[in-house]
Amino acid sequence: MKLKELESTGKNISEAINTGLKLLKCTKDEVEIKILDEGSSGLFGLMGSKPARVLLTLKNGIAEIKNTETIDFKLACKSVENVINDIVKMMGINISSVKTSHEDDTVSAEIASDNSGVLIGKGGQSLDALEYLVQLIVNTDPRTRVKVNLDTENYRAKQQERLKTIAEKAMEYVRRTKKIYRFDPMSAKERRYLHNYLKNIGGFDTFSEGEGVMRKVGVKLSNEKK
Repeated sequence: MKLKELESTGKNISEAINTGLKLLKCTKDEVEIKILDEGSSGLFGLMGSKPARVLLTLKNGIAEIKNTETIDFKLACKSVENVINDIVKMMGINISSVKTSHEDDTVSAEIASDNSGVLIGKGGQSLDALEYLVQLIVNTDPRTRVKVNLDTENYRAKQQERLKTIAEKAMEYVRRTKKIYRFDPMSAKERRYLHNYLKNIGGFDTFSEGEGVMRKVGVKLSNEKK
C-alpha cells in the first residue's frame, strides 16, 4: 500500500507517533505530525478509555507499507471472541453469543446480550471503549493484528442513520445561511463517519475543533473560509 500520510493510534501520543513511524519506515524528521486526539485512560464503568490519534504526513515522497506478518483470520476471530467474553464477564454482564466475521483487515463481532444497553452506554461510549480494549489486546499478537468492529442490537447501523439525519439538516442549514454549522461533541468514530459522509457528498469542507470529550465536527461550504 502506497501513501504519503498515515493516521496512527496508541495508548498515548508518543506510542501513536512511534507506531506510525515504524509503519512508514521513516524518522521523526521526515514527517509532519498533527495531533488529532490526545486520548484518555480509563476502564469501563470507570471505562472511558480511548486511544491517542496522530496524523503523520511525509514531507517528501511516498512510503510503501508491506505486511511483514501473515494475518491468521481464523485465529483473529477466535481471539476477538475470547477477549470479548473475558472482559464482559469481568463486567458482570451475561452474553448469549459472539458471532465474528472478517473482511479485508477487519474482524467484526456481533454481541447478543440481554444487557445490550449497558454494553452500548451513553452515546455508544462503552461499546467504543470495549472495541478499543479488544483491539489493543488482540493486536499484541502479530498474527492477529487486525482492526476490530463491535456491535450489539444493530447499534452501529442505527448510529449511522442518526448521523446521516443530522448531517442532512446541517447541510441544509449551511446551504441556506452560508454559515458554518458545528455539531455537538461526539466520539472519534462518529466524527470520522461524519467527515467521510460529508466528503463523499461534495461541496462541503469539514474540520474538527475542541479537545477531548468536547471535540466536535464543523462543516462549511467548500468555497468559504473558516
